[in-house]
Amino acid sequence: MANIFNGRLILILNKLLNSYEFLTSSYLAEMIGVSSRTIRSDLKELKKLLFPYGADIVSVKGKGNKLRIVNEKKFNELLKDISYQLKYENNIPHSPYERVNYIIRRLLLEKNPLTLENLSDEMYISLSTIKNDLKNVKSILKDFKLNIVAKGNIGITIEGEEIYKRFCISQYILNREVVKEDIDNEIEDINIFNDIDFILIKRVLTEELIKQKFYLADIALNNLMIHIAIAMERIVEEKYIPLENAKINILKKEKEYNISKNIVEKLERAFQIKIPDSEICYITMHLLGSKLLEKKEEQDLLYLINDDIKKLILKIIEEINTKLNIDFTYDKKLMYSLALHLRPTLHRVKFDMNVRNPLLDEIKSKYSLAFQMGIIAASIIEDEIKYKIDENEIGYIAMHFGGAIERKKKLNQKTKKIAIICSSGMGTSNLLLAKLKNSLNIDADFIGTFPLHKIKNVIKLKPDVILTTIPIKEKTNIPTILVSTILDDSDLIHIRNKIKNINKNFEDFFEKDLFFKDIDYSHKLDVIEFLTQKMIEKNYINKKVKKSIIERESVSSTAIGNLIAIPHPLEAVEVKSSICIGILKESIEWEKDRKVQLVLVLILAKENANIFEELFNTLYQVTKSPSSVSKLIKSNDFEKFHSNFIIGKETMNKWN
Repeated sequence: MANIFNGRLILILNKLLNSYEFLTSSYLAEMIGVSSRTIRSDLKELKKLLFPYGADIVSVKGKGNKLRIVNEKKFNELLKDISYQLKYENNIPHSPYERVNYIIRRLLLEKNPLTLENLSDEMYISLSTIKNDLKNVKSILKDFKLNIVAKGNIGITIEGEEIYKRFCISQYILNREVVKEDIDNEIEDINIFNDIDFILIKRVLTEELIKQKFYLADIALNNLMIHIAIAMERIVEEKYIPLENAKINILKKEKEYNISKNIVEKLERAFQIKIPDSEICYITMHLLGSKLLEKKEEQDLLYLINDDIKKLILKIIEEINTKLNIDFTYDKKLMYSLALHLRPTLHRVKFDMNVRNPLLDEIKSKYSLAFQMGIIAASIIEDEIKYKIDENEIGYIAMHFGGAIERKKKLNQKTKKIAIICSSGMGTSNLLLAKLKNSLNIDADFIGTFPLHKIKNVIKLKPDVILTTIPIKEKTNIPTILVSTILDDSDLIHIRNKIKNINKNFEDFFEKDLFFKDIDYSHKLDVIEFLTQKMIEKNYINKKVKKSIIERESVSSTAIGNLIAIPHPLEAVEVKSSICIGILKESIEWEKDRKVQLVLVLILAKENANIFEELFNTLYQVTKSPSSVSKLIKSNDFEKFHSNFIIGKETMNKWN
């Protein structure tokens, strides 16, 4: 029974299972990488296959498709029956991105050359597809200074310096950024350490670090264990790192070199092998690039903040204040956390120790302002050390600014003065007030309940917001929210979100003459060029702002998923806040394995810089819903787009 569900049907079923709303055929087509026609055909077949097992696919014109479970018992039996296939299909790379990663991993682990036929058989794809994927593989390996070399008719293999092979192994096979409870079992699952006693490495390492009082964060300690395990496995195979004498001499001056030397001496005795000096330097590099355990006592961290790092951090904070109008001068915690972070970061960058950040997409979409600060920090660091900082490192730097932003918000949090208008009598008014006080969960000062005829008295009290059970005809500049007399939980969530977003009608930043439909370009830079040029012609931005938008895109992609990209300048600017809307005729590949069809060019004036993250998050939340995105993309004119955005925002507030 299970084998009747092919890979694509399983993917569609997964999408429908994990969505609470209708999904259009065009959306599914974009996500899976086939035509809408193919998806419609697949949906018909899937509908027939699901029918005997108590499930159906409901299709509604204008809304899309949704899974409906009629008989839960029968459907659960089906899921149980196809669970292996679901797991198996999930392990087979489907997208170009997944296939590229798979090929890199296979080539790194395989001791003998691999044929293209082997790879195509393993992934159920054609030789022509494999050849296209290899172009991307070569591009990625180039970043590690590695090459793919054909060995006659026997296949292809990876060639390059040993140190870069090890970096690539750690990135594409281990890629550990989250500490797991049972690291020993995890190592066994990786299945690359054939003759290495990992427990012995672990004991040698931890004993020496404790003895030297060299305290590492858990993730850094576990990653270091794995890097040493990689080194030991490669040394057993007589694959060594021939570091240049200049680099060895530099590393010998670091105190971490002596710790590494002691670790190596113990490993030599334990494994009965000779380890060359270059491998001592390899471990030294990883110790220097590891995140130290942050201690609570600030004085214990002072030795980390040498004058050079201190000057660098002050320069970064000053530049952020200049560009974004946000001052962190008095945030000592930010200073110390950046010092702790930058010390190993600078060593990683100098020794080409690239890291991958699995949280990168989440940081970019949910902590956009912090990521913007990370980009500014990276540009300062690059000018100082003359090395390139990639977006993975930027993501980690951004997390420290994220914490600083939250601390600043808490410090500047202002209690909202709230007045309540209710004309249903004292009993109802008191009930409404009590419910709001006990359940609204915001920092608020309720200044009282008033009948409608006392509205002038209320205005004189200057509340930040008025909650009213009846419409107010009196003209007032005070934000007013219409509420029910009897409130349930969903009403409270809605009110809370409304109060939080008072004076933040972000849809007002959309401009009618900045709406462009059916844009027909195949490259993202052409799209950005078109939209920003239109903004210049209509006097919304100048050439300097345009240049900043293109520079920002070159540092890190502004695609946030779900067919959306939000290009923006590197800094707040001296122009009016606005959002330019660009809807492409067809989706294009904005970055590897990420397509875009709706482009929102976001421009924020300096006076609005403090709401950058809230605005970005609102755009992200509204466009997170497939049905909302589908409606926005299908909008034929500005009015319809504006209306669909407001509907999407209201829906978002209800779900949040």
